[in-house]
Amino acid sequence: MNPKYIQTRVKQCKILAEQSTCTRRKIGAMLINPESNSVLSDGYNGPPRGAGELCGGNVCDREELGITSGTGMEIGCHHAEMNAILNSARAGVSTLGAELIITAEPCTMCAKAIHHAGIRKVYIVKGGYTGAGSNGVGYLKSNGVWVTSFS
Repeated sequence: MNPKYIQTRVKQCKILAEQSTCTRRKIGAMLINPESNSVLSDGYNGPPRGAGELCGGNVCDREELGITSGTGMEIGCHHAEMNAILNSARAGVSTLGAELIITAEPCTMCAKAIHHAGIRKVYIVKGGYTGAGSNGVGYLKSNGVWVTSFS
């Protein structure tokens, strides 16, 4: 991605994160075409499409079940990066060779989806959630995905 566009896309990603209804954390993600610097798709963490305001409809499943932050990542909201990838799939937009901007470190589950979707670069916005022991960044790096932090 052309460096002159990164700051603009980071700002957009932070604004996108504010759309999340999650009561614990607001995270945004944007898939970018590095050739045209255009947005392919975006996503933020939140409940299943059409399921209500929170992941459990009207309640936060993680709060209700007493799940500690950084554990049981598969329970609760759909993650922002997963939503961005799935929004691309839903619209028939290829993610092969795309770049991802995200306001938090990806969990291992999302890192696997990022890698297998063919996303080649990940920009993690500094100051966001650091994964609480997740090895998502390690997984990406060990599988050839370029990762950097950006403010």
